Amino acid sequence: MPIHYIEVIRDFNDTGSVVYKKRRSFCCLSEKELDAAVWEPNTDIIETEDEVVLKLELAGIAPEALCIRMENGRIIISGFRKENRPLKDHKYHQLEMSYGQFLKVIPLPDEMEHNDTTAVLKNGILEINISKKSEIIEIPINFDDKKNES
Repeated sequence: MPIHYIEVIRDFNDTGSVVYKKRRSFCCLSEKELDAAVWEPNTDIIETEDEVVLKLELAGIAPEALCIRMENGRIIISGFRKENRPLKDHKYHQLEMSYGQFLKVIPLPDEMEHNDTTAVLKNGILEINISKKSEIIEIPINFDDKKNES
């Protein structure tokens, strides 16, 4: 079953520089998260027969500075890339790398929100795999016969 769409919401330009653009509102994010985000990582979204694969370019980001969560039908990836520029006087000829807080919000189709999901950060690429196989889960009902006997 192919997914009909996954819409990528972009808040910032992909220019590579620190960009403060008009802020969009996301119902599931706090004002603090929206205010703190300075950039967003480049992202590929690939669909196979069995899964959707999200690949985010996150070079130089430590795993402990990364947060991934699913909330209100969205996958939210946020974190922090520490700036490693020397503090001494230098002549900078080109600065394209973004530093500081980042945020990426990708809406998920309803049928994928509770599917199996894995994430691996390797060689500066975060890969998130979301299974497209939704299985119906049967929830057993336990009856307490002792209460009914009295």
